[in-house]
Amino acid sequence: MQSKTFRTFIFAFFQILLLCLGANLSFAFSASASPQAPLDTNQILKSEHPENNSDVVALLKSQDDEAKFLFFQEAFEKQKLQLFEKPEQNLSKNYLLRDYARAWSLLSQARQEPENRSVQKQIERFIAQHNGQYLAERIRTDWLLIMAPIWHKNNQWKTFSAVRNQLQWNKSAPSLVCWNIYHQISNANTISQKQANEILDTINSPSFKGNGICRRVSGVLINIKPSTAFTRLVVLTQQNCLSEARDVLNFLIKKNRLPAKEARLAFNSPSRWYRNHRNKLSAQNKFVRLIAAYRLTSVNTNWAVRVAESVNDLLNKNEKSALWGRLGYVAAIYQNPKALKWFAKGGTSVCTGPYSAFPEECLQWRARAALREQDWRSLNHFIAALPASIAKNENWTYWKARALSELGQKEQAAQYFRSIPSVRTFYGKLAAEALGDSFYYSGNETVEATKEAVASAGKNASLKRAKAFYDLGLFVEGHREWQWGIRNMNPSEKLAAAQWAQSESLLHRSINTGIRVAENYPLDHDLLYPRPFEKEINSYAKKADIDVNWVYGLMRQESRFIAAAQSRVGANGLMQIMPATAKWIAKQLELADFKPQTIYEIDTNIYFGTTYLRTLLDRLDGNIILATAGYNAGPNRASRWQASLPKITEGAIFIETIPFTETRNYVQNVLANTVEYAHGQGQSIPSFKKWLGNIRPEAKEVVKETI
Repeated sequence: MQSKTFRTFIFAFFQILLLCLGANLSFAFSASASPQAPLDTNQILKSEHPENNSDVVALLKSQDDEAKFLFFQEAFEKQKLQLFEKPEQNLSKNYLLRDYARAWSLLSQARQEPENRSVQKQIERFIAQHNGQYLAERIRTDWLLIMAPIWHKNNQWKTFSAVRNQLQWNKSAPSLVCWNIYHQISNANTISQKQANEILDTINSPSFKGNGICRRVSGVLINIKPSTAFTRLVVLTQQNCLSEARDVLNFLIKKNRLPAKEARLAFNSPSRWYRNHRNKLSAQNKFVRLIAAYRLTSVNTNWAVRVAESVNDLLNKNEKSALWGRLGYVAAIYQNPKALKWFAKGGTSVCTGPYSAFPEECLQWRARAALREQDWRSLNHFIAALPASIAKNENWTYWKARALSELGQKEQAAQYFRSIPSVRTFYGKLAAEALGDSFYYSGNETVEATKEAVASAGKNASLKRAKAFYDLGLFVEGHREWQWGIRNMNPSEKLAAAQWAQSESLLHRSINTGIRVAENYPLDHDLLYPRPFEKEINSYAKKADIDVNWVYGLMRQESRFIAAAQSRVGANGLMQIMPATAKWIAKQLELADFKPQTIYEIDTNIYFGTTYLRTLLDRLDGNIILATAGYNAGPNRASRWQASLPKITEGAIFIETIPFTETRNYVQNVLANTVEYAHGQGQSIPSFKKWLGNIRPEAKEVVKETI
């Protein structure tokens, strides 16, 4: 892991190097490392070949491989690496990551001259030389995206297909899938309705949302098959892809399939449209009303329902299923008690069909709405209606068992409880307790890999490259190499890899890899639940008067103990503290000299994180569930979720019906971690369910929660 001193040194080196290149640029680490000021990509390097600049050459020679590699990595990300002819020659021949610099150089050349056959051949040779390595997978993927428009234009699609078929991980990446569809239909005068529906199903799926290449496919599709346009518009509106949806709307208007003035008003200003027509809704165009209803779901649900009711008798089965499914879905997320009523109006096929943008999520929220009402009969029915791949997930397996148990079908319930294999997880613990079994993972006997096996894992080339990336603070790149390295390992080999990671202080990898092994072998508790930074965590937890096991449980989930971790939304350090929160905490602690960059320092991060947890407990009824939710989603949201409860609610039900998927999973994992950490210290509880307790609709008193 990079030290602050090393990062400061690297930053200074890049500043000097770039100044030597004749540009006033500032260096930024990648998103996975500690942030600095962004590189000014508008500046143009004065020297066409910096490697011929004697000052640059001298400066590069004076630095170690790590510093030079980070420079070339940043130059590649900012599309400036083409200014170096062969950057890898600046690195030692035995440097582990040297070939990445070569790959970046080739890709940079391909971006500049995609039709240069010499560059293409060099890339083909490079891929062949690195076949079986993650680097080959990476360069194949990036090269495909560079070359797709060229191969499409030159009708060389067999080359695209051949390269794509060699991919192991990225073959079904949305951009590659959509490029393939685009090539197939872009020159077609007509396609069958079946093919059109299949394409529509593909690009409408949530994982394809917002993809630029898929947007091209959409444009071609609706031109060939205008009958698909309204379906596409409805889905895009639900996905909040409003710019693309507006394009489709304009297409429909141009084709005289919608009245221009009212359709645009309903889409662009649904509130105004509703106020203009609320007393004469039935007189409005059916499809304009549908547009208005979908747009109003994000403005005023009751208005949306009124519009939906006005058009309901004109809807076919698919239209009704999607519209009332959307209204029920939105209501359930916002914890509106009318959600089940609106789901019911969609009929037995609610949430399904071509107009439904999030069918799986919609059906799951129907089940959560029933769970929130503790309508066990409906819950049992709704879980049975989930897709099989979803219904078998731990959460729905547990709630299926609970519903059956509440309905008096105890033996069948026990079968479902038993089908959840792991006691490490939130629902594994609840299921084990329901069966009367221990809900703790740790046992008396554990399995360890041999020293020889651990040493062998340490020789794995992908794992070694992963560690090299981690040492540079490039965690995203490291994770990719690591996952590639263990992808074909059997459980015993993964155990050896996890133990090697532990020996190298890569706790994030020892935990993640160990989790995959834990279903097959009983592992040492410390492998899955390590306790680093024990002195600091114990000290600051005591200072804040909070449970140290809770801090460990949270930190394990937040950062996997990566001190330099930064999330996609900007949370920083071991306890993933947002910059605004850090400033607020500093103010509460009266630290006038607080500097934002110090949040990565272990002491500061733990001090601020534990202080904030104490504040959340005091504010949120002294309840560990609410405080944990508040740490992830903010205390105001946690308070609103509490206040919206119809009655005193079981803790597990409250957690499962948290509107944010990330927060819901986060709370479950943190609490499961907490009891495991406590058990590892000899602090056990008789009942996990009782420990979770109940949540009152309003805070009554502050109760200190510990194990």
